[in-house]
Amino acid sequence: MSDEITVTFSKAGIEAPWDPECESLLDFAEEQGLTPPFSCRGGICNTCRQTLVSGEITYFEEPLDPPEEGFLLMCCSRPVTSVVIAI
Repeated sequence: MSDEITVTFSKAGIEAPWDPECESLLDFAEEQGLTPPFSCRGGICNTCRQTLVSGEITYFEEPLDPPEEGFLLMCCSRPVTSVVIAI
């Protein structure tokens, strides 16, 4: 059994091993060639809100207005387990 964390961007059809050098899931998505919407990069505006299909994330910067269950803010989150994000 592998302990490797993978990130799947389900709509884009991209699955890649998480790079712990990335600051956030937003940075990681950009590394994979995606261009998710964002504005503040600080958990304030909710522009980068996406559907979290499965898995667990953690916020390294607490969002001003945390999204409801089943969503995440890509700009200030990192995966704890393998995740599937609907983007």
